[in-house]
Amino acid sequence: MNKHILVLAYPGTGKTYIAENYSDVSDLEFQHFRYDYGSYKNLPLEQLKGRTDIRTLKPEWPNNFFEFLERELEKTKCVLVPFATSLLPVLDYLSNEKNVRVIFAIQEKNMFESIVQTYKQRGNSDEFVERRRKDFFKAHNVIDLSKFEKIYLTNGEFLLDGLHRVGVKFNKGKGYKNYI
Repeated sequence: MNKHILVLAYPGTGKTYIAENYSDVSDLEFQHFRYDYGSYKNLPLEQLKGRTDIRTLKPEWPNNFFEFLERELEKTKCVLVPFATSLLPVLDYLSNEKNVRVIFAIQEKNMFESIVQTYKQRGNSDEFVERRRKDFFKAHNVIDLSKFEKIYLTNGEFLLDGLHRVGVKFNKGKGYKNYI
């Protein structure tokens, strides 16, 4: 039986909602582990995503994130992270050595245009939206071929619904939004 769960969810699935409403969850965003935003670092997270013009790569990436992720998995039942191929190298280790249940979650292939509206409503840049447009189907290919558990969200369904479908339940309360 897995004691902890790592969910790699595509942007716009509802990770933040879960962290704001369930106490045994950590929503772990990696932007500030990966990039230095200099004088822009205090902008809202959604405005920083995809802004290649204002960021530089941190030399300690990805080790700084992986170390923090491992500590978070020890502290809480479920850690939610945005899907990113840069995280794939540690999944076997977490699954095999740490007995972490790894779950991918993504909207069905025909839903991309509906999630664009979510991105725009939450203030993501046009650059972020276009980057998602280019990688949505690539993400599907990676997830489809993965050996890990998969949740495909249907129209009107969010991450919480999909997790409930595979038996993951949470306790009501405030979780953690780790947007360091």
